[in-house]
Amino acid sequence: MATLQKIRERAGVLVAVVIGLAILAFIMGDLFSSGPSVFNRKRLQVAEIGGESINYFDFNDRIERLSEFYRMNYQITSLDAEQIEMIREEAWRELIRELVLGSAIKKLGIQVSDEELVSMLIGDSIAAGSTNIIMDEPHPIIRRMFTNPETGEFNRSQMISYFNAITNPVYREEKKRWIFLEDQIVDERLSQKYFNMVRKGISPSNLDARYYALESGSVVDFSFVYQNFNIIPDDEIAVSQREIDRYYNERKNHFKQDEARSIEYVVFEVTPSEDDDRNAREYIEQSVASFSRSDNPVAYVNSNSEIPYRDVNYTYSDLPEVVRDSIFNAKPDDVIGPFYDNNAYKLARITEINYLPDSVRARHILITPSMQRDDERSKAIADSLKSLLDRGQARFDQLALEFSGDQSNREIGGDLGWFREGMMVKAFNDACFHGKKSEIQVVKTNFGYHIVRVEDQSPKVKKLNVAYLIREVSPSDQTYQHYYSLAVEFRNAAVNLDKFRQACIDKQMSPRFAADFTAQETKIPGLENAREIIRWAYESEENAVSQIFDLDEQYIIVALSDVKEKGFASLSSVRTEIEVTLKKQKKLDLLAEQIREKSSGATSLEAVASALSSQVNEASKVRLSNPYISGVGFEPSVVIHALNMVAGNISEPVKGENGVFVIELIHADVPENPDIAAAKFRLNYGIESRVTYEGFQALQDLANIVDRRIRFF
Repeated sequence: MATLQKIRERAGVLVAVVIGLAILAFIMGDLFSSGPSVFNRKRLQVAEIGGESINYFDFNDRIERLSEFYRMNYQITSLDAEQIEMIREEAWRELIRELVLGSAIKKLGIQVSDEELVSMLIGDSIAAGSTNIIMDEPHPIIRRMFTNPETGEFNRSQMISYFNAITNPVYREEKKRWIFLEDQIVDERLSQKYFNMVRKGISPSNLDARYYALESGSVVDFSFVYQNFNIIPDDEIAVSQREIDRYYNERKNHFKQDEARSIEYVVFEVTPSEDDDRNAREYIEQSVASFSRSDNPVAYVNSNSEIPYRDVNYTYSDLPEVVRDSIFNAKPDDVIGPFYDNNAYKLARITEINYLPDSVRARHILITPSMQRDDERSKAIADSLKSLLDRGQARFDQLALEFSGDQSNREIGGDLGWFREGMMVKAFNDACFHGKKSEIQVVKTNFGYHIVRVEDQSPKVKKLNVAYLIREVSPSDQTYQHYYSLAVEFRNAAVNLDKFRQACIDKQMSPRFAADFTAQETKIPGLENAREIIRWAYESEENAVSQIFDLDEQYIIVALSDVKEKGFASLSSVRTEIEVTLKKQKKLDLLAEQIREKSSGATSLEAVASALSSQVNEASKVRLSNPYISGVGFEPSVVIHALNMVAGNISEPVKGENGVFVIELIHADVPENPDIAAAKFRLNYGIESRVTYEGFQALQDLANIVDRRIRFF
């Protein structure tokens, strides 16, 4: 069913959108142990959510289910590391949503009825008290699946045909895809209903709206004399331990923190030695004669080169710059080199000189074998389509849209645009560069059968087929051992954090730093694949030093410099921050008293400025909703003070965020009759726009989520 294939391909991206956006839009190790039980439940726990324990096997089943869907939906046999990590995160978000938001939805009895689901999916519904069917719009995702991308026309009959078709057991794989999509649409609607209920329960009062209107509309002009609190040196201010303790205890909620780790680490980069360079050079030098005499240079390269032969025709610009002219002007079987290029020593032997297009424009229709269509059937279809095109009985772009399995270009008639030699697989490449313009060919590759038509070719140019004998300059086993010995020597000296830092000084090594990373991160600065290091950091105690990590030609030693557990930061970790805050408060108090004494008796702002050896500044059109004073910074308390003054009066010293002010009000514009209704509307809109994210965040906080995925992934 060709139509079914078209729908599935169009749905592929849409399903990803539903998974990654629609729902997210609403919610912005050893496994075994000894003992009486085969498995230790605590050690198998991946997470605890709302008091419910999630074990490794259940969570891994969820990951496998999502992985199967992605492989099935995108017709791939395996997933790369990045895709697997993305799926794990998606599985985690799905789990959180199911247990946190899903639980709240269930408690309220929110449901999506069968009639409502049908209405969402196909747009048909029956009016209350009537038997008439109302033809309404289906869900946007469904509508997009059955909309012609060229005309923008929604095809309702095609949609109905699709739903009828997937009930056929032949299309059981397609039905699995559909059920997954349908579940996501239902979950989206449940989320909408829940948060709409929350929105209905939140409304600002008239008093809230009045304050908001006053804040938005109040503007003030004033003159001021200002002195920054930092003119008082730190050493003139003393803060006692009792003051620090009291400040911490009174404001403990201000010091909440999430779980995080900080590390310091050194890296021993394994780089080739002079011996490694010399050995690679000598190997190539000693191969000149045998490479020149070989009757089969391609076989020689495949047997002796670290990089196998590539059957590609190179233009002048494709050749290594250091010997470009020598190679391009050589004759077949000439050997050029040795030469050094791209961290390797090389020999080049010319195998052929050809005259071919520099680039080609082509289009294709890909027929892919599948469980329902074997290789023989795929070839028969490709041959049939070619015959139609040869006889002029069909248009290429129409056949591509109907039959091609290449989702990236089928909508544009299989057009691949212009490409240079070597960008496509060998058989496809040769058909395009050796074929004739407008010629239609059937070409088999590992992707399936291609019906290829060469649309255009650039003028033919001289190209060389070159066999390169390559020896890369890479670290030898002895070089690896040398750097490992250096790492071992460092590790033996660095038995704790202090010794680690001392070893850095002694060995003249500059440590690197990674601060406050979470358990689920995969990268840290300077290290792409850092999962093993992150897991170690979360399993170790503060001040510990790791054993040697072997990552990507690097030996790495890590020291755990800081451990932050979820909850409240310790007094010792925030002591400096508190001390700075208390010193600032004391400086402001002292500075205000000094200004009061120096300006005593002053009857004008100019006199105050003279007494303080300062100057008079102007603040114009400062809004209470954005209390920024040019040249100073944000000063909400100063602006509020100015708004409450009488014009022409001079204030007492006013303590602000950045210093102490003496103010003279010029003009204050405070709305006498603010528009309460408009303010309430704007305030309500702002609140409603935050309901989904903040509401879901509140549910997560109440669920007391304990995340232990770091143990397993």
